[in-house]
Amino acid sequence: MTDTRSTPELRDALLDAALIHVAFDGWSPATFDAACADANVDAALAQGVFPRRHVDLALAYHARGDADMVARLKREPMDALRFRDRIASAVRFRLEAVEDKEAVRRGTTLFALPQHAADGAKAIWGTCDLIWDTL
Repeated sequence: MTDTRSTPELRDALLDAALIHVAFDGWSPATFDAACADANVDAALAQGVFPRRHVDLALAYHARGDADMVARLKREPMDALRFRDRIASAVRFRLEAVEDKEAVRRGTTLFALPQHAADGAKAIWGTCDLIWDTL
């Protein structure tokens, strides 16, 4: 039977399933495989959604936090604030978007590895760009 979920639905299902395992296995191939099993997603299909498997899964978690920050920035009245206070609020909103601190710790560990450091830096600077573009 083929999976009829859309790509965003697959991404969310895999990410939600992975978060349970991150505290124990980090953002690792084991977490990716467990997420596939828990979300009932074929591994080949999951790799089509996350080509670099656990690395792209960790980046999706970061992107989810960014999306939460942007949504909150759009909801909050910021017009009366000075620009520096808007930036400070945006950074605070991004930090508050983190529901699972262990997933962030494990992401920091993953993106501290030399082979993934560029991905981590790109994610952080992407967050900065979102803040500037949203404000």
